Amino acid sequence: MAEADETLEERGGGSSDVGRVILTVIVTFLLYLVISWLFYLFPEHQEGFPRSLAQYVSPVICLYLGWPAIAGCLGAEALLMLFLQPVTPLLFWIAMGAELVFNALPYVGWYAIFGRGEHPFPRLERAIELVVTLCLLACSSLIWSTVVVIFFFEQAQGSDLIDLWNFCFFITFDLASLLGALLLLGLDRSSIVPRAPRFVRASYEQHPRTNLTQRLILVCTLFMTFMVIFSFPPYLADADFSSLTYYDVVVMLVSNFLFAGETACLLWIFVCGVLWYLERRITRPLEILAGVTRNFPEALSDYQEAAEDGKDPTRIEEAKHTAEAPVPLEGLEPSGEVADLVADTDTMRSSIVNYLDELKTVTSENERVKAELDIASRIQQGAVPHDFKEIDSRLSVQVAASMTPARDVGGDFYDAFMIDATHLGVIMADVSGKGMPAALFMMRALADLREQMHSHPDDVGKALTLANQALCVNNDEMLFVTAFIGILDVETGVFSFANAGHNPAWQLGPDGTWLKARKGLVLGVMDMVSYKTETLQLAPGGGLFLYTDGVTEAMNPEDQLYSDPRLDEVLAKTEESADGEAPSGELVQAVLSDVHHFVNGAPQSDDITALAFRWLPE
Repeated sequence: MAEADETLEERGGGSSDVGRVILTVIVTFLLYLVISWLFYLFPEHQEGFPRSLAQYVSPVICLYLGWPAIAGCLGAEALLMLFLQPVTPLLFWIAMGAELVFNALPYVGWYAIFGRGEHPFPRLERAIELVVTLCLLACSSLIWSTVVVIFFFEQAQGSDLIDLWNFCFFITFDLASLLGALLLLGLDRSSIVPRAPRFVRASYEQHPRTNLTQRLILVCTLFMTFMVIFSFPPYLADADFSSLTYYDVVVMLVSNFLFAGETACLLWIFVCGVLWYLERRITRPLEILAGVTRNFPEALSDYQEAAEDGKDPTRIEEAKHTAEAPVPLEGLEPSGEVADLVADTDTMRSSIVNYLDELKTVTSENERVKAELDIASRIQQGAVPHDFKEIDSRLSVQVAASMTPARDVGGDFYDAFMIDATHLGVIMADVSGKGMPAALFMMRALADLREQMHSHPDDVGKALTLANQALCVNNDEMLFVTAFIGILDVETGVFSFANAGHNPAWQLGPDGTWLKARKGLVLGVMDMVSYKTETLQLAPGGGLFLYTDGVTEAMNPEDQLYSDPRLDEVLAKTEESADGEAPSGELVQAVLSDVHHFVNGAPQSDDITALAFRWLPE
């Protein structure tokens, strides 16, 4: 790591910035000095322990800001030892050496591992980055704790060195890891640019939002932080803090923190394992899939332009490969519904690229348009499920759905899928507009909604909120989506749902009626909108009928609307004839047949989509 000692570069400006180096040294020196000095104000302060919060997070600050921060922290520690905690020259240099290793090891180790890779900066975007950070902090804490126990606690009053070492290690590692993880996540969202060694070639880019792994790390870190905070004994509530001595604080820490510290270490191992599993199976595949889906229209457009130009075969081949290349999931192992979604998306993209190839052989503009719409219709129909036998049998539900676009392609879509072994996800949505733009935006909306519902099965409102934020990004055409989404717990019959400007659902049963729910703003318009989760307890055999406005706004030759009252009448009559237990397929077919009879051959003005499901517990 000799190269790691070289002069650092400014990632944002691309050249060395002496002013920034000096500013980093001064700021870290002052912060470290002031915060650490406050800890020396405790009555009866003993030499060497405990460390201040600035000392615990200094390895992470140095990991992010590099050698200038290391120099600033080291200078502040030297000043403190010289004036506030004088020691012998030998102990001074030993302590300074331990402090240097404690602060520099994470920085040197990180860039030794990641410096020449695709992800060189400390961002905690992947499980392996969290594991490496924790290991480096553990090594730093190990070295520091050993030095402290050997050289600062030799004369401790009857203290057992092993117990003291355990305490020093756990309090150093736990606070460094918990506060450090929160600090790294916060720095990643700030405008502060990390400082890397000169040999790092990648340029730093600010990411627009946190990914799923970072959100999971944040939640787990906050949980462990609260666990450590509330690990102190109940008698603290009645303690006279004005009379507490330094020795009292240390005794309370030793007697109560060790258990919480050991538990936090075990939780870190559990968290890393869970993150690694989720990253390989769910979160990373969904993130990559959502990114590929968002970028697909641009890649498709590039291929189409290259094919129409026809002058550069190499460019055409490269553009085609980019557009139809499988979702890059090297090293990941998606399973279940996520794997099915990836496979369906690969098939969809390949089919669209093949469709463009077919268009080149069409000689007539009318034939070309007809072929385009026909292929797009098949792709769109293939993007929504039609066979629910497996879901019905595994989740003890009964699902049926139908979608009839007003044109060859449309903006309506629905979905019913397994989130896990006990939860059914349901989506009914309608994209503004018609034709190909609505169909492409529909695929993007479907991917974003499914991604967020898989990530947040316990909070449908949050899933809808995050999907709305994703759809607002790069939505230059200002398309929007009305959506009704919900998740059914098949063990309890609790149906959690949220509505973004969509038609109300109809509750199935002997006394079927319209479901009362908040009607939030449509998706894709304002990214600051927050949606709330609502719940409905279904009775055995209960369920919902969902539809788009193409049903109630269907028009007959006299320009009359089908209307909500007529839909209510058809559903109620069908339920009544079956004693409130009409099969889902029969309900959907009854509505579609009545709509077809009502329009009496009039041109279809909007997409007609309907979905019904019942909960049939064993």
